[in-house]
Amino acid sequence: MRLPGQDTHSRIGMLLLAASIPLLLWQAVPANQLVISAPAFLAAHSMMEIFAVVIAALIFFTGHGAQETIRSVRSIVLGCTFLAVALFDTLHFLSYLGMPDLVSPNSPHKSILFWLCGRIAAGVGLLAYILIPEAPALRAPMRRLALAATLLTVGAIAYGFLAAPQAMPAMYVPGMGLTILKLALEWGVFIFYLAIAGVLALRRNRVIHCDIGSLMLALLLMAAGELFFIVYVEVSSTANLLGHAYKAVAYYFLYLAIYADAVSRPFRQMRHMLTHDDLTGLPNRTAFNEQLNLALVRAHQDAPCAVLLLDLDHFQNVNDTLGHEQGDMLLVAVAGRLRASLPKTAFMARFSGDEFVILLENATVERARQVGQALLQAMTREFDLGNDRLGISASLGIVIYPTDGESASALMRYADLALHRAKSAGRDCLTVFSRDLSEEIQRRVLLEARLKHALERKELALYYQPKLEILSGRLVGWEALLRWQSPELGAVSPEEFIPVAEQSGLILPIGDWVLREACRQMRAWQDLGLTAGSMAVNLSTRQFRQRHLAEEISTALSDSGLAPAALELEITESSLMDNLAAAASVLAELEQLGIRIAVDDFGTGYSSLNYLKMFSIHCLKIDRSFIRDIPGDENDTAIVRTIIALARSLDLTVVAEGVETDAQLAYLRANHCDQTQGYLFSRPLPPDDCVSLMRAGLRRAAA
Repeated sequence: MRLPGQDTHSRIGMLLLAASIPLLLWQAVPANQLVISAPAFLAAHSMMEIFAVVIAALIFFTGHGAQETIRSVRSIVLGCTFLAVALFDTLHFLSYLGMPDLVSPNSPHKSILFWLCGRIAAGVGLLAYILIPEAPALRAPMRRLALAATLLTVGAIAYGFLAAPQAMPAMYVPGMGLTILKLALEWGVFIFYLAIAGVLALRRNRVIHCDIGSLMLALLLMAAGELFFIVYVEVSSTANLLGHAYKAVAYYFLYLAIYADAVSRPFRQMRHMLTHDDLTGLPNRTAFNEQLNLALVRAHQDAPCAVLLLDLDHFQNVNDTLGHEQGDMLLVAVAGRLRASLPKTAFMARFSGDEFVILLENATVERARQVGQALLQAMTREFDLGNDRLGISASLGIVIYPTDGESASALMRYADLALHRAKSAGRDCLTVFSRDLSEEIQRRVLLEARLKHALERKELALYYQPKLEILSGRLVGWEALLRWQSPELGAVSPEEFIPVAEQSGLILPIGDWVLREACRQMRAWQDLGLTAGSMAVNLSTRQFRQRHLAEEISTALSDSGLAPAALELEITESSLMDNLAAAASVLAELEQLGIRIAVDDFGTGYSSLNYLKMFSIHCLKIDRSFIRDIPGDENDTAIVRTIIALARSLDLTVVAEGVETDAQLAYLRANHCDQTQGYLFSRPLPPDDCVSLMRAGLRRAAA
């Protein structure tokens, strides 16, 4: 986060940094160093040091006074070191000539000792802040121990310097100026600060919760200030005063970088917006991840914690049938009921969409199961949404730390898998993560790893299933179906590897290959003089979302020489409904190319049929799940009959998938279904068998 005016501050800092070069060249000549009166110098010096002490104290507050949710190990380390800086800087300006003697007579030598300690402590703290990874805060006893160690160390050094400063090697000799040792140490601090700036530049992407630009400016200005302390001759000179001025400016940028930007944040409302969901008021994913990391630090074998991931069943239907406003009202009502059903110590967040996540600390698997069942029970009561009363169920996945996973990312991955298993088991239930689910994950990882190279190793192949016109039995087209024969895994089912390809993004290069190969094959059949009809190719959701889809398809057609009318793209309902405006634009571009569009698995995804008149669609494919039990199942027969009637009224071609029996075919013929495909006629075939089939002139009598 950048504070208002931050860019202006940065420009000023850069100008001051650039100005340090001519100022140093000017002050490097002793004759140019103006001597300031002792009272004036002491007043100016004291004000700048007090300012630096205040900034150091604020940085200390970053580590020890911030809210627990934003406190981290590195901020605590930085806070401890800058507590030391604040104490050393206080002792430094109290040891100046003109101030009341502190334990022993004040002198430039004594004040320089504390000055160097403060500079070294600041460098060590900032280097640690940059190098230490972001991690949850240490427990209270460890923080108190770190604080005590800091105070004891500073106290021991301070006692030695105050009681017997003459025991230390001389830093300044009146009448002679700075000693060689002092100059060497200042050069060392200068190089140290530059090195820290270099480390920050290398790790800038890993340092979070601070403004990198301000921190870099602070380090460079601190380094520039050290050069003024190398060239001054008299203590009360302009060179010394400029060094202190640059240090004060550098500390101001430290304030911007570490305290104001990362912790104090006067814009607390903005942080609330960043960590809470606008709709339900619950913490969001970011806040939950922070809370989970803290819980994992506190948890142990005897006091485990549980994560419950809950997802509403068929929530999309609510948005489609009642509208998004009613859907939002339902989410708010669900959030309130879930919160009321949880123990007071539970932490609940809205994870995304209709997903909610609950963190239970000090909870065994039995306790987590009890809470999960209570949540599912609470969902059984209908929700009153103004004029509507709505019932909706939920599915829930449970994972336990440290039994099931040792990191937050692993726990959430396993919770998602357990939720998916609950959905697969029929919904409205919960599943506790187990080792067999872990094996499923390992299988998925293995599939993804092997699938990455399957295309280049030519392990993928296309098989083609014929489509027939029901009344004539005439072959009217083919559907390209992807197959994977792995040397290591054997024949892998599309139902297993296609979802992996979708989730990993591999579906894009694979889908492009499928499209091009199917177009090439259809053109090859045409060149043989075969009447092959049209070629249907399935488009995944990710492919359909591509900005230049129409251009890529046009290129594939052009490269293969296939006419657009010979290509049919099959798209699922969910792909169309993800983004209606984008879908309408893409379909319009495809229609201009002359390509036919079919809605695949029709009837399984959405109950809103408005898109049928909105979009340029030519064909509906009835999902095999409705065909399987006809004509015996009254519900399925009614659904199939309705879909056919709907398609005919909209002048759409209707295709039945998965036809396997004569009874199914007879019912479809009687209800005027246009086309069909399934094992009753042919399984998916390799290209050579397709050629044999077409040459034999496949006929299916309409008995």
